[in-house]
Amino acid sequence: MAKPTPLQIRNIVMAVLMVGALVWNLSIDGAWWLTAIFSIGTVLSLLSAYLNRPGAQP
Repeated sequence: MAKPTPLQIRNIVMAVLMVGALVWNLSIDGAWWLTAIFSIGTVLSLLSAYLNRPGAQP
């Protein structure tokens, strides 16, 4: 298995932080639009980590 790149690590850290914010927002019954932003941000961060993997075709 290839070593993750710094960009992948940053994207995974951001995804974990956004999931934490999403759970917090849901636990306090926060605004629906914040839930949507955190959800979309998580998906985009994970997708970016996947697309920037070592050995990915350009």
